Amino acid sequence: MKRSAILLFGLVTYAIFFATFLYLIAFTGNLQATALAEWLPRLPALVPRSVDLGGQPTPMATAVLVNLGLVLVFGLQHSVMARLGFKAWLRQRLPASAERSVYVLLASLVLMLLFWQWRPLPGLLWSAATPVGQAIGWAVFAGGFGLVLLSTFLIDHFDLFGLRQVWQQFIGRAEGGHAFVTPLLYRLVRHPLYLGFILALWGGPTMTVGHALFAGSLTAYILVAIRFEERDLAHQLGDRYRAYRQRVPMLVPFTARPFREEDSAGIVVAADGHPTVLDRHR
Repeated sequence: MKRSAILLFGLVTYAIFFATFLYLIAFTGNLQATALAEWLPRLPALVPRSVDLGGQPTPMATAVLVNLGLVLVFGLQHSVMARLGFKAWLRQRLPASAERSVYVLLASLVLMLLFWQWRPLPGLLWSAATPVGQAIGWAVFAGGFGLVLLSTFLIDHFDLFGLRQVWQQFIGRAEGGHAFVTPLLYRLVRHPLYLGFILALWGGPTMTVGHALFAGSLTAYILVAIRFEERDLAHQLGDRYRAYRQRVPMLVPFTARPFREEDSAGIVVAADGHPTVLDRHR
């Protein structure tokens, strides 16, 4: 019964995450106000609030404080729960197989809070005036989210969102070690997932004050989070990750010599540590 309950919890959590991720795409791109709504007539009803639309009118100073507070809550949840000490503490109080799903669930709930309470600041900063400019903006936006999704599958999408852990406990298989690997994009930049988010945040054909605040504050969080994440990765993976970090640029590709697997000896992460191979967004 316990195994089934943990599996069901993991499946429900993944479904909540997936719906939240889709809403994040629509929220960031104001998709309910684009031509996409002609193809999906229910889109405006499904996405009542976005970065520039919906929400209650709020004085600028109050809106900025509320929005920055929401991003701060998002960042604290992600960063505090990502630390090795907190994960060890949580595993003492929860089944180890459910720890990742709990993280994913809370991250989704914090994003929902941000969607619900975000205050739009509609002042226009720039807008693409030509069809070509608009197409480039949308290409950056779509390519960014596409890069995010691809990056999760290049490592282990189902492990990243807790499904592999709850399935393995359901079938009674112990979690094994996880090899340090650098698949495809991870040989060009250390954090393609974060790069994808940055492109998506700043993409699109228009930029308002509120959108710039959203993109800028989350970009700042990403840059801070990378420092903490890489510190944990160096602690877990040792010299091989340090060599990888020296050879491969953080976010901008082609600014250093591409990393090769033979550049340093292999290493396996112990089973008691999460397989945060290169980019766990935690």
